[in-house]
Amino acid sequence: MSDYVSSIKAIVAPRTRVYQRLSDLSGLANIQDRLPAEAREKITIEPIDSDSCAFVVPDAGRLVLRIIEREPEGTIKLATEQSPIDLTIWIQLLEPTPGDTRLRLTLRADLNFFMRKMIGSKLKDGVEKLADMLAMIPYNY
Repeated sequence: MSDYVSSIKAIVAPRTRVYQRLSDLSGLANIQDRLPAEAREKITIEPIDSDSCAFVVPDAGRLVLRIIEREPEGTIKLATEQSPIDLTIWIQLLEPTPGDTRLRLTLRADLNFFMRKMIGSKLKDGVEKLADMLAMIPYNY
């Protein structure tokens, strides 16, 4: 197993709101237009519901992520259902002071040595970009 961890991102919103928004994946459908143009051109996003989302990534295939565990206001755990690689993602939230939420992503991938060498750096970059995108979502709506 290989772990890829993002840097900690600051979000100016209460942890309750951040958790509510991220623990219901259907809300992510509203932010598709905010994805960078290169990502929109390369990644095909399929319909999203409250517990799962699916997308097609060139050279990786179709990935289905499903929320498998929710720890209220603290952690959201997602895992792949249909993927060439077994992945688990943890979204961790802390609120050191009221209205100041900190987010960190951890991705755990079941990669053999060769796959780790081929895509490890891409996964690290991807985790960091995903954390950046989650930090940019407007939570105070």
